[in-house]
Amino acid sequence: MSGSDLPARLAARIARDGPLRFDAFQEAALYDPKGGYYERPGRVGRTGDFVTGASWHPAFARALRRVAKRLGEALGGPVDLVDVGAGEGELLRFLADEATPGDGVSLRGVETSSVRRAAAVRRVPEALFAPSAEELPRLRGLVVGYELIDALPVRALRILPDGEVAERHVSLGPDGRFVFVETPCADGEALLAPLRARGATFEEGQLLEVRPGAPALARTLAGRLEAGLLLLFDYGAPTRALYGPARRRGTLEAFRAHEVTRDVVSEPGSRDLTAWVDFGELEEELRSAGMTVHGLVSQSRFLAASGVADELAAAAEAARSSAAAAAERNALAKLIAPGGMGESLRVLVAERETGLGESLIRWPGV
Repeated sequence: MSGSDLPARLAARIARDGPLRFDAFQEAALYDPKGGYYERPGRVGRTGDFVTGASWHPAFARALRRVAKRLGEALGGPVDLVDVGAGEGELLRFLADEATPGDGVSLRGVETSSVRRAAAVRRVPEALFAPSAEELPRLRGLVVGYELIDALPVRALRILPDGEVAERHVSLGPDGRFVFVETPCADGEALLAPLRARGATFEEGQLLEVRPGAPALARTLAGRLEAGLLLLFDYGAPTRALYGPARRRGTLEAFRAHEVTRDVVSEPGSRDLTAWVDFGELEEELRSAGMTVHGLVSQSRFLAASGVADELAAAAEAARSSAAAAAERNALAKLIAPGGMGESLRVLVAERETGLGESLIRWPGV
């Protein structure tokens, strides 16, 4: 169970006001101040519910440090290195540990949750923190969002036989459990029109999700970046692939204790709720904000282009001498291993006035 009264409060809200649109349910399940999933510590990491590349191994931070160094040379001065969605400061701690005297890099973090932000401040006191991207100053440097967009609430839809759109709400079943119910979606066509314009097609009975907050966040990040690079790491696909026939059931999932389920309504507050990101939507917004978008590549390719391949080669050599070195090599390899997070995670690389973007999406030597 979630260990809070959030399920009871949501049930009372539904009993009083009627079924909740899924994005409102997800907002409460993730961000409710007294019971939301992200308002409790210890969620990310090997002992938590899931791991991220950013929190798995310091080699990820070293790759970002190398990119920041190149940015400083290209921009001719100090740079900001910003983690948006900083959580409890796992990545920022790695970044701080990799600092060198006089490197000209200032660390910043953005974290909405007051509980997680307080933990990050304790973990990385040398960084500056803000509760939202809107409160960032104008920046010159590197802005990173790791599994940032997929944490934004989604509206859950179904395509009906007549081409109309139904919206999925959360209600209470006869036994008092949370269940999905569907109602006509008044703005369904307005939601689907931009997806169709980007090449999406829909079939009868198809489930899908749209994320209303993603365009505004992309515009905000682009607007804060005066010069530099924006890197968005997430699970997702271009619009046409995301809404294609291979994903007729949509992409809504829940994570707890490193296990995944399609049950996204039970025990709100006890698990992470997520859906894949529409990278086509993000590309469109960033380009309209004047940024140059260099495309979508795997985490493996980005990290290899940022020097992790050299680290892995050195670790493989060291692994011949001790079991500890072999374990370290294996941990590092998980960042770029085929079939794991290295290929599943995608990176959208966008830039403003740096000329470095192309070099970050090519395999070394290509």
